[in-house]
Amino acid sequence: MPGAQRRRRTIDRRLTVFSPEGRLCQIEYAFNAVELPGVTSVGVRGADSVYVLTHQKKDNLRDKKSSSHLFEVTKQMGLLVTGRLADGRALADESRNAAAEFRFKWGYEMPPHMLAQWIADRAQICTQYNHLRSYGIVAMIFGIDEEKGTPELFTCDPAGQFFGHKAASAGLKEREAMNFLEEEMKSNPSLSRNSTFEMAARALYHVLQGDFDAQEYELGCISKEDPILRINSAKIFKH
Repeated sequence: MPGAQRRRRTIDRRLTVFSPEGRLCQIEYAFNAVELPGVTSVGVRGADSVYVLTHQKKDNLRDKKSSSHLFEVTKQMGLLVTGRLADGRALADESRNAAAEFRFKWGYEMPPHMLAQWIADRAQICTQYNHLRSYGIVAMIFGIDEEKGTPELFTCDPAGQFFGHKAASAGLKEREAMNFLEEEMKSNPSLSRNSTFEMAARALYHVLQGDFDAQEYELGCISKEDPILRINSAKIFKH
């Protein structure tokens, strides 16, 4: 085997070794794993609420509760995972433990931005050690900040980057959904609760198009008026 090819294969397999181009190949593969299930998720933050929406293929033989991508972390905060569902379940359990420890230590609920930072730190640590594997998911953290009383929306990716958003998307058609949301929200609207849901639903319908009727939908929402996390099966109507 030529020396250059051997070095390339070594770089390709090792999580902690940069390629000559400055890339971490295993992290790029983790991003590919996010798109592999063919799911697209959307989140939109309005003036007083935040909605997240995702989908999966209809399957009459499957228990919907066992394949949910939406998880309750606390009564005021949820987690939507896009990518490998098994990784998402594991991260949800770890997030619940982190939130419980935070409440025990500090006496109030963990705010969404703190959970986003905790998940990002954990994901970034996975990029530094060969014996760890990166999560094959993008996590969307949403909820109400108890201290500020405002809705918050964050995403965290396999590289350990986290960002706050007015609107976000993840999964197979992330770019198409983001283009739609950027165009619709370029005037920086202050969305009402109903308008926030409609924006998320329209973005998902825009990217699904012909596959729209063959999907099942999951909806997570929380608002300042009703600061309790709601997770439901969603019925989305064509606009």
